[in-house]
Amino acid sequence: MPILTVVALMVVAVSTALAQPSTPHSLRSELATQHVQTALLFPSQAVDESPVWSPDSRYLAANIQGKWFKLEIPTVLLEEAKWHGKRIGIVKNEKLTQATDAEVAAWMKGVKEQQSVVSESGITVALSQRELSTSLVLSRGKNRKTLWRTELENCGGLQLSPDGRYVAFVCETNGVFAMDIEAAFANE
Repeated sequence: MPILTVVALMVVAVSTALAQPSTPHSLRSELATQHVQTALLFPSQAVDESPVWSPDSRYLAANIQGKWFKLEIPTVLLEEAKWHGKRIGIVKNEKLTQATDAEVAAWMKGVKEQQSVVSESGITVALSQRELSTSLVLSRGKNRKTLWRTELENCGGLQLSPDGRYVAFVCETNGVFAMDIEAAFANE
């Protein structure tokens, strides 16, 4: 086979491979890879407000020491960690960028701090406070599951992602977490 034909075939093969759409990475797939339902995405004791999702659920933003930072959710890579005796994921490729004031203002429209939210599939996620302890409770109909309980750590600021798949929240001594609601309800 002439060398030009081989080179042409290689160019076509490479071009075809590059043109194929890759499987989109998602937080859901990354959580599944680690066999966890919850991830600590902003490890910081200096989170000042509730987290905020972008309208397309692509970014999650957190106010850390008075400055807003965002994390592009589809780029998140996790590694296993432990939190309150539970396996969780923790960001291993933290690529925070500063969010602009305009982005945060747009993303915050209609956002309020909540103690419970309802997912697209009807699962209620609630944070229950008792003295200096917080519990995360999932329920659908008569099915009710307490996923975890903290000791001497308050958690709050539940924010449902606009796509209805995830809930983000802040735990004051650890930072901002995100949880896959469906996976957590099915696996606990």
